[in-house]
Amino acid sequence: MRRKITTLLTVLMISCTFNNIIGQSKNFGAITYAKAVNISGKQRMLSQKMSKAYLLLAKGINEESIKKELNSSKFIFEKQLQILIKNASSSNVKLSLKRINKLWLEFKEVITSTPDTQNSLKIMKLNTNLLKTCNDAVVNIENSFNYNNQFFQNKNKELVNIINKSGRQRMLSQRLCLYYTATSMFFKDSAEYKKILNNVYSEFDNAIGDLLISSYNSTEIEEELGVTMSLWEKFQTNQKGLLNGSFELQEIFTTTNQLTKSFNKITGLYEGIANN
Repeated sequence: MRRKITTLLTVLMISCTFNNIIGQSKNFGAITYAKAVNISGKQRMLSQKMSKAYLLLAKGINEESIKKELNSSKFIFEKQLQILIKNASSSNVKLSLKRINKLWLEFKEVITSTPDTQNSLKIMKLNTNLLKTCNDAVVNIENSFNYNNQFFQNKNKELVNIINKSGRQRMLSQRLCLYYTATSMFFKDSAEYKKILNNVYSEFDNAIGDLLISSYNSTEIEEELGVTMSLWEKFQTNQKGLLNGSFELQEIFTTTNQLTKSFNKITGLYEGIANN
């Protein structure tokens, strides 16, 4: 009888320890890894959204919605950066967040200045470095998750990768509008900006194909992917016009914001699956 009780207690202790390990491995501090990947991925998008809004204001499009977009994006970026710094434990993640913070202080000084052509050129020089550093943070958070979950099925790792890919579409939507705007503002560098615009288009288009065949797609995700496909179709059928500036800037602005909104919803749905 004693042996049975001892065996039972041992099993319970092992079970509790294992459940505790699972709980810790799914968490990035006080939030889940899925949430951390989503938030850090959103930082990439916000870096491009702020840059785009600043250029549009410098171009003379002084709509209140654009001013609001710039201000809200700035506050959200700062708040989310604080959340990530607070919850980070990995040295690699901490280092990448420290680099983001350093670049952010320089970037913030420009986007809070009065929008003009000269400062817009500074934005074009700064935005990609901030974006790359934000992306490094996403990759390091993903790697930290993979390390902590190496004894689990690959399913969880694949899902975190899907969250990253879907979240990246938000950034690419905003980057597309940013460089479309830049090609019309800076003719001297338009060839370089068109090349970046073409790369953004290709990456976005390829990622849609990958997401469409994901085994994690629910009916709701598939329906929302259908929405993004209908929005994206105008660029698919006229890629040359996109590169040559044939679209009205207002149409690019509206469509890319709609794409960002849709992929934000899709990314949240993938995150929900990961947290269940």
